[in-house]
Amino acid sequence: MASELEKRGKREVEASTAEQLVETANAYSPDVDIIDAEDAMTFVVDLPGVEKGDVKIEVDENNILTIRAKNSFREPEGAAVRQYAVGDYFRAFSISEEFDKDKISGKLENGVLAITIPRREEAKPRRIEIKA
Repeated sequence: MASELEKRGKREVEASTAEQLVETANAYSPDVDIIDAEDAMTFVVDLPGVEKGDVKIEVDENNILTIRAKNSFREPEGAAVRQYAVGDYFRAFSISEEFDKDKISGKLENGVLAITIPRREEAKPRRIEIKA
């Protein structure tokens, strides 16, 4: 199943949605690919300039998955050309009850965060054997 690639510019996070960030100035909404497989859903989040210890992933009682990341890259002084803005990251997603929020795992490598949320066993498709 092919889908269109959504290309978008860097979007600033509005202060009302980023109220729990340390500083709402220069907070951006990172690009995310969502892969919906039979056994799990995976979020692939683009977080350039973010170190492993600077990412916070939470799921609250309303099944809202929240990703906060602090960008550790600091712009050098006296830059002759600036083509991108540097800032922290914030995204939030509503997660269905069919996913097991107690078994979420995350891995950050080379500025790309992969968050995997497995489906609950009872929500996974099961094969029914047909007898002759």
